Amino acid sequence: MVILVSATLVAFSPLALELWKNSPANWNWLSEVGQTYGAASALLAMFALVGVAVSLVLQAREAKSAREQTLRSLHGELMRMAMEDPLYRACWGAFFTSDDPDAQRAHMYVNQIVNHWLTMWELRSITEPHLREVAQTVLAGPYGQKYWSEVRELRMTSASTRRERRFYRIPDEEYERARRSAPSQSPPQPPKASERPGGTSISAGLGGVLAVLAAAIAYLTLRRLRPPERRPDRAR
Repeated sequence: MVILVSATLVAFSPLALELWKNSPANWNWLSEVGQTYGAASALLAMFALVGVAVSLVLQAREAKSAREQTLRSLHGELMRMAMEDPLYRACWGAFFTSDDPDAQRAHMYVNQIVNHWLTMWELRSITEPHLREVAQTVLAGPYGQKYWSEVRELRMTSASTRRERRFYRIPDEEYERARRSAPSQSPPQPPKASERPGGTSISAGLGGVLAVLAAAIAYLTLRRLRPPERRPDRAR
């Protein structure tokens, strides 16, 4: 309706000018009046051209985003099938044929989490502080650290846009921060016999038994080495 009303006013503007002048139509004068609007019309045309260009750029971005969403949905479906079936999981390479199915499924699941972050980042539905918080939570765990240590180089070198490269730098920084703040853990050592529950009493009991055995052996040895006693001759 706005476009229709504006077009009607533009079409009948010469007649409105004639009524305003209150004289017969003087087209020379009207043309001079029309020329005064030349600069305004040029600006309006320029703004219209810029609007069309911006709409085309936004439309291209939306089409690219839709294609990426379709590809990621297909990738997610393939990963889901691999997580559920060991046969499909073995098709992804040597790592997924190992004897640790839990590590394989965890790797795939963390991969889905990172892809979900990337989708929200590109759609601008997640802020950088929020992304840092969730990345710090996931990448501080053992499976998250193992996954990122294996794919960080590939992920960061395969980024095609500046925003995507910025996205991968954020989890990488949180991974480094979590790795530096993690306490150094040495492999647990088995407790000593004296530190085990009941270890002191067991050691004391064994020591007593060994002492009794040693005393018995010494007594028997002394008896064997003692010379036999002479008995009195009753015949005399």
